[in-house]
Amino acid sequence: MTLLEIMVTLAVIGGLLFVARSGFRMLTKADLVEDANELTAVLRRASQLAVEHGDLHRVVLDLENQGYVVEVCQGAIAVARNELVKADDEDTKRALERGRQRLTGVPSDASAGGDPIEATRRAAALAGHHIADRACKPADDSITGDASGKGWVRGLRKAKGIKFKEVWVQHRDEGVSKGQIAIYFFPLGSAEKSVIELTDGSEVFSVLVYGLTGRVELHDGTLRDVDDHMLRNVMGSKDTKRETQ
Repeated sequence: MTLLEIMVTLAVIGGLLFVARSGFRMLTKADLVEDANELTAVLRRASQLAVEHGDLHRVVLDLENQGYVVEVCQGAIAVARNELVKADDEDTKRALERGRQRLTGVPSDASAGGDPIEATRRAAALAGHHIADRACKPADDSITGDASGKGWVRGLRKAKGIKFKEVWVQHRDEGVSKGQIAIYFFPLGSAEKSVIELTDGSEVFSVLVYGLTGRVELHDGTLRDVDDHMLRNVMGSKDTKRETQ
């Protein structure tokens, strides 16, 4: 055999090995691929719903039960830094008490004219308790147009070992690997910058949500640096120095 024939033979063998490895890899992570694609589709739909209906929407990820749900929110649109998905009951009670104390002596029409729900919201607003200013509930199937029969409460294939590995969201300072976390989509088409990592124990898929456009992308593998997508510390050491001061 000539050197050229040997090179061609090795190239063919290498190509066949690559195809076989890729096919085996896709076969073994089929469940991960399906879950990642479904999550990506639901996030895209949540972004569309926020624009179509003019309401704040969010996707709540449950990292303990490995599920997620699309919710529609009424009330305040702004998202507080490190905001919890569900307000702590004791914190809410204390905030409402502070608000009511500030309303003492104020005319009744200033507290929503006897409407207890609106009065509670105004008291919470006076207390600076942001979460009480917004109420969220699962999106209705008839509104969302879901035709899959699954509704808007979804779950990962836990029996197959699929789970959330870690989630980064713009309003949280650090990545989250347990508990619940929400990703918000706004009526004007923007969203919170987010990165969601799904894993089957060996392979990882990353779902990226872009802030300005609300675009959602699916990537095979982990990001080289999550902060590149989240646009954190863009000033490098200067930013770090400023924060310490």
